[in-house]
Order: sequence, then C-alpha cells, then structure tokens
Amino acid sequence: MLYAISRWRVLKENGEKHLECIREILELQKVHSEKLHFPRSRIVQFAGTEVSPSEETWGEIDEYEDRDAYDKMAKAMEEDPEIVKLKSQYDSKWEALIVPGSLKTELWTERLRYD
Repeated sequence: MLYAISRWRVLKENGEKHLECIREILELQKVHSEKLHFPRSRIVQFAGTEVSPSEETWGEIDEYEDRDAYDKMAKAMEEDPEIVKLKSQYDSKWEALIVPGSLKTELWTERLRYD
C-alpha cells in the first residue's frame, strides 16, 4: 500500500466552514470516482494539545494500492480538463480557509502490517 499523508492548519474560527468544504470535496471525488480513484480516504483532526490556541491541525490519509494507482490519479488531477477545472474551483475555496504555508504532503510505503 501507498499512503499520501497531508497535514495543515485552520483557524478555529474557520473550523465549521472548513469541515463543510472538505465534505464538498469528498463528494466531488465520489461523483468522479472513475477518474479520481481513492480506495480509502480519511480526514483526521489532531487530538493533542495545539501549538496555537487559535488554530486546529487537520490531516488526510489517502490509501492507494501501489505507486501506479497514485500516479494514475495524480495524472488525472493534472491533465483531465474536467478534473483540472473542478480542482481549481475547490482548491481556491479550501486554500482560503487554511493557514498559508501550513500544507505538507508526503508519500509513505507500507512495509509491515499487523491486523
């Protein structure tokens, strides 16, 4: 498995707007699941003590079968005209709600699994 793990911060005053925006984005992904294949996607919120009392830390964990599956989805987000247009619309709305410069994304490969 390959995991795309993202983390960002949101001002607490924007928390509810942010959550609604995330719901809209996930719904768009479902509607276009033939092009944006996310076998499993989770939105999480940091449960520890925040560094700033005015901010919340959020995250997303997307699972992919392998690197090829991730690359196929990433290519659609960059090259498919319909997806590029949708992404531009929801990115501008979402980016207005997060703390500038706070988004960090990494790719992780599963090495061991204990179920």
